[in-house]
Amino acid sequence: MGITRHICVLAAVAASFATFDTAAQQMSATTQLGWLRIGEYAPIMIAEAKGYFKEEGIDHKIVDGGPGKNPIPIVAVGQAQFGIATNGMALVSARTAKDPVDVVAVGTLFQHTPAAYLTLAAADAPAPKPKDLEGKSVGVQAGTEFSLRAFMKKNGVDASKVKIVVVQGTAEPLMAGQIDFFLGWVVNQTYQVEQESAKPDAPASVKGKSWKALRWSEHGIPVYSDVIFTAGDTLKKNPELVKRYLKAVQRGMQFAIDNPDETVELLAKFPGQIEDAKKLAWRFKLQNPLLQSEDSKKNGLLWMNPVIWDQMIGFLKDGEQIPRTIPASEVMTDDFLTKK
Repeated sequence: MGITRHICVLAAVAASFATFDTAAQQMSATTQLGWLRIGEYAPIMIAEAKGYFKEEGIDHKIVDGGPGKNPIPIVAVGQAQFGIATNGMALVSARTAKDPVDVVAVGTLFQHTPAAYLTLAAADAPAPKPKDLEGKSVGVQAGTEFSLRAFMKKNGVDASKVKIVVVQGTAEPLMAGQIDFFLGWVVNQTYQVEQESAKPDAPASVKGKSWKALRWSEHGIPVYSDVIFTAGDTLKKNPELVKRYLKAVQRGMQFAIDNPDETVELLAKFPGQIEDAKKLAWRFKLQNPLLQSEDSKKNGLLWMNPVIWDQMIGFLKDGEQIPRTIPASEVMTDDFLTKK
């Protein structure tokens, strides 16, 4: 009887230590999105909905982005532990600014950027070629003109024959026939085009037409998009949080890739998410292949190639967007990712 009681006491003590250890390891993390809560950020939302953050001991919170809400300074000052930069080049610009911001990329959602110059054509028309920009007008967002100039230079396009028009981030000018090409994402604005072109009362400029794309990734402009980053201070002081966070996101991404139908069901019910099930199902058919590459198949999801970062840095320097080049290791690291 005494032995039994002794064993029970030891078990109780062990359990109490286990509980204490779990509590001690509990961490908190906030993710600042680069835009509103849409299916673009499926890996983050799935990691939360499926309890992957919780299983890694993280009390997680998502904060929406939106117009005028830059995630970089928000993360830099510690208001969020992680952020999603729409374009990885923004992190390079932040680190090379007159007053440098200490932020570091730790993973990327998109292995292949969705960025492209979109146009409208008959469904059976051939895909456009860079030279097709000549004699046409191209709508780009303010501050991205240098990207178009670099694209044209890379692909032998005579820039003097191209008219650059500054537009907003919606495809209306393209659908209205005001411009011939539009800088957008194949997983975003193209849905608007498809919906409008299918309407019986659609204007002639769009009715029955399909979108075609000059994708950056296919024409010599490799860029990482929706890049996960954190503050350099977080990497130094809480590396375990970074590792666990990324592991949860990797699991969320793998689930989204393997289970698109269930992902649609989960995200359609996710609090604050603004896309309906129809759009989500459409999105994942285009989006999921862009989350994967030969690099990620070899090294694991979210993995980043330093060579591509070097190209992005050179891209910015050639476009006179940064004062100096920096080594890729100064702005990115794969050290915290769970490798294959």
